[in-house]
Amino acid sequence: MSSQDQDSTPKERLSPAEWQLMRICWRLGRANVRQVLREDLKTHIRDYRTILTFMTRMTNKGWLEVEKEGNTNYYIPAVEQNRALEEEIHQFLDQVVGPEPETLDLVEEILAETKRST
Repeated sequence: MSSQDQDSTPKERLSPAEWQLMRICWRLGRANVRQVLREDLKTHIRDYRTILTFMTRMTNKGWLEVEKEGNTNYYIPAVEQNRALEEEIHQFLDQVVGPEPETLDLVEEILAETKRST
């Protein structure tokens, strides 16, 4: 995977669009911009340059690493998926939900609804 410390995620957080692309990168494992674009087009309308811009930012933030092969850059996740999701969820719970029992109950209800609908 990466030379980055797998015990923590980069300090700079991802935007919602970057999270969408990061999930594609985790699923593909190693991909160039065109491969990510092809997957992204299944649910979004974005062009090549937009995907390239996002992936460059994600690389600069430390979420992706680049391997150059000829004239093509291949992007590889620099962060383990489960660890990144765990940290993001904990940050959300700490910053947004808080420790109050009624808000934690609400989160449990939402999770239960989500499980039932999938």
